[in-house]
Amino acid sequence: MSISNQLNAQVGINTTTPNGILDINSTNMGVVLPRLALTSTIVMAPATNPQGGNIPIGTVVFNTSTTTTGTNDVVPGMYSWDGTQWRPQFPKRQYGLYESTTGSIRTTPGTTYTIQLNGNNSNTFTAKYTGQYKVKIRVDFGGGDARVPNEGTSSTRSDGDLNIANATGTYTLNFGATNYTIPVNSYSTAYQASIGATNYFAIWQEFTATEYVSLTANQNVSFTLTFVQDTAEEFSTSSSGRRGYVAYDIPCYVEISFLGE
Repeated sequence: MSISNQLNAQVGINTTTPNGILDINSTNMGVVLPRLALTSTIVMAPATNPQGGNIPIGTVVFNTSTTTTGTNDVVPGMYSWDGTQWRPQFPKRQYGLYESTTGSIRTTPGTTYTIQLNGNNSNTFTAKYTGQYKVKIRVDFGGGDARVPNEGTSSTRSDGDLNIANATGTYTLNFGATNYTIPVNSYSTAYQASIGATNYFAIWQEFTATEYVSLTANQNVSFTLTFVQDTAEEFSTSSSGRRGYVAYDIPCYVEISFLGE
């Protein structure tokens, strides 16, 4: 290792031509910053100024600790002092996506279905940082077979040649100790047989909801997504015809992302 100390007070390590007040060169080693265990972003200690008083603005350290108080928490990484608090010198990013399968979920009215996400009935999200997280839920639902209109006798027939039936239900995301509900619905159609027209089912609709939650670093949150279809009025009385469709073409999902403190 060579050190060049010129009269103008520039210092070069492994270089004789420093390009700044301090110029460090190496092909296989880095600079190790002072490693301190900070306790809060608004507490200067344990950093000290050897000349007394507060540390200068711009003081840089590498924090080794993780705090979980819920306010002004720190995580391992490089921080710079701005005069009043430690500012992280790295992006705080965390993202999780939990998806269902597609095309395989049929729902019977009155039965609660747990929607598997990433292959699990229940998942756990561990917050990396303290702050606000966005939880986005995307679901869909398609109705089963609408009842075919009956052009029989006056006591049994239904009016008209077309039946448009509305199927409904409710998704529930249980996130920690809180339930978030999403009402859904979908329409199916059926023509009187003599018309010869096409009947339509599984005309799924997409529904989304966004929630914001406060989490603490290292907090574990278990969550599940369930669905209950309501009684299917004006739908086929067969066991399969009145059943709805979940995640028919594209998956349901829960998306969690860190927003900031």
